[in-house]
Amino acid sequence: MKLIKLMVLFASCLCFSLFANERKRSDAVVLTTKSFVKTPTSTNSIDTGITIENGDVWLTGYRDAGISGSGPLAYSSFKPPYRVEFFVEKGLNITQITAGAYHQIALDDHGDVWAWGDNRAWQASAIKAGNIGDYQTIPTLVLEGKDVIMTNAGEYTSFALTRSGEVYAWGTSAYGQMANGSLVIGPTVLHRIPQSYFHDSPVVLIGAGYESAWAINERGEVFAWGDDESNQYGFRHSIRGIPVHVYQTYPVQITNLPPGISGGDIVTITGGNRYTAFLTSEGKVWAMGAANHLGIGFGYLGSEKKTPLMYEVDKNGNQYKVDNELDVADPQFVMDNVNTLYCRYGGCSAITNDGELYTWGVTVAANDRANWQIMYGYMPIKRDIIGNLTKIDGGKENLIYWNDEGQAFGVGWNLWNKYYSSVNPIKWPGVEIKELPKAMKEVYGKDFVPGQG
Repeated sequence: MKLIKLMVLFASCLCFSLFANERKRSDAVVLTTKSFVKTPTSTNSIDTGITIENGDVWLTGYRDAGISGSGPLAYSSFKPPYRVEFFVEKGLNITQITAGAYHQIALDDHGDVWAWGDNRAWQASAIKAGNIGDYQTIPTLVLEGKDVIMTNAGEYTSFALTRSGEVYAWGTSAYGQMANGSLVIGPTVLHRIPQSYFHDSPVVLIGAGYESAWAINERGEVFAWGDDESNQYGFRHSIRGIPVHVYQTYPVQITNLPPGISGGDIVTITGGNRYTAFLTSEGKVWAMGAANHLGIGFGYLGSEKKTPLMYEVDKNGNQYKVDNELDVADPQFVMDNVNTLYCRYGGCSAITNDGELYTWGVTVAANDRANWQIMYGYMPIKRDIIGNLTKIDGGKENLIYWNDEGQAFGVGWNLWNKYYSSVNPIKWPGVEIKELPKAMKEVYGKDFVPGQG
């Protein structure tokens, strides 16, 4: 059995130990040179539940399209939770796992990067040796010997950051995500983004949204590239009532940070569709872009008739603004006392220093009302959860959280038997996923307590 390490572990978007603030090089890969706060990576996994436990990758839900990593293309979602044996057989501990819509990226404790799953844009292979087809059915080695310290993923694009400050990208560049000067829908080869694009200063932190990416260099300068929609990079492109896409095919510098804050103060930079969010070392969350994603009091009408500046009433009888078209170019303060920030397509989750869980983001969307309302809120909402929180595993509009008794609970989008429940979507405080801890105990022993590291 592998030893459980007090380390930062990432899953789907984020898998973390709330109290593992100190990290030793012998125990884990240090994610950045600047932060003791757990720095989440970005994911947009839609139908697959992913977690790291004991250095192993575990999957639930949809496992077709090579996602199981087991070789066969098809793998039934009704089967029990599955451990990716590929890494076990190689004796590798996985320290991070990030995911796009249907592909996974794993970072091992040697600093090497593996990927598998949907490969139609080479986001799971970077045209490396192996099964280079539409689906990469077993993990393939994408980066070896580069001492990678952090990975990240958009919808169909993958990223990696090395200890020396180099940024690599592979996958689609349909919106400029590869930072190579082109808009290419199809596959692109592994690309090292020139350091000159970051003013010849090593990068110490990266982030990724659905179609966007960010980097912060050693001098504290902040850069972004990809789909700069709804003013999410701080430039005033959008005209009220007319959404504007601006495809940044090279990194552009974000210069309108809040007063007194530089990139050197940011420990997490992330976001989703149409917005950017970041967490400072003082525990403050700021965000800019589409107002109804930011948790600053704007809802979303979501009907065919889009009337700006309407008002609705929340469950407590409080009136709040609803504005479909408002885009905010200047960073807005969201909340403080935050230890960990994790954002996805439509909204964010935050863990406070007290171990409390908050969520905010899009509240209503056309044809998808219930799911958005369950996951998010127009302002940060403290969620009632079962037990004492130890880690969370996120995905696109879904979340798995764990408590100190080794229980796992699923919330939000629930198709393909991800939570082993027929209900969709799942409301807070969630449905217990008994099969996942059970499968882990069968591997690690009956006294093993899942979800602690």
